[in-house]
Amino acid sequence: MPILFFLGLAILLTFISFATYRTGQLLKEWEPEENLLLSPFENGMRLVLVGLCFGLGLLSGQEAAVLGWTPTQPWKDAAIGLAIGAAIPLVLLPPTLWVQRHRPEWHSDVVLRSIRPRNRGQWPAVLLALLPVALLEELIFRSLLLGGLSPYVNVAFFAVAVSIYFGLLHLPQGEWGVIGVTLVSLLLSGLFLWRASLLLVVIAHWTANVGQLALTEIIERRDMTRTE
Repeated sequence: MPILFFLGLAILLTFISFATYRTGQLLKEWEPEENLLLSPFENGMRLVLVGLCFGLGLLSGQEAAVLGWTPTQPWKDAAIGLAIGAAIPLVLLPPTLWVQRHRPEWHSDVVLRSIRPRNRGQWPAVLLALLPVALLEELIFRSLLLGGLSPYVNVAFFAVAVSIYFGLLHLPQGEWGVIGVTLVSLLLSGLFLWRASLLLVVIAHWTANVGQLALTEIIERRDMTRTE
């Protein structure tokens, strides 16, 4: 049994949970002047954690294919990821707008405001910075938890538990944020188990994040035009 893998994964999850909680608490009281995604320290830490995740994957004793590191049809996986990632924000948009209008207490855009581009010139850097975000989260919640622990758990039930946990990490976004992220996580977990491809879920995750930012920008510009 890979004791170092289990220990390292437990420490990593504890760190991620605590850091996410503290960030959420901080954003309730403070709105950063600069885009958090463009912080050199944040990006450096994220890349370090990505490297640690790959190291944990090697310690897991699982084959690379089980961890999703060697997709058999990368181009197909990339296409599926792009299509599903683009669809996710469009599907979630109507219920999100309904919640914002009728149950605003269920929704908070505090996190979204902290990562949105402040101007057009920031868009390329933000899009690039979203890649390690998606890679890190998918390495942890799909590759390591679902792939690395697959011999020791009922993967189908465990995927549900992992998705709920991932959703709860987004509690600063409100109740609807937790529900929406949990549903998306269930979808990504299903895709990972279906295709055994980290590439697919990373591309889907990244595309969904980009789409969410783009839709927010479009809606705000439309609303501003209507009020002028």
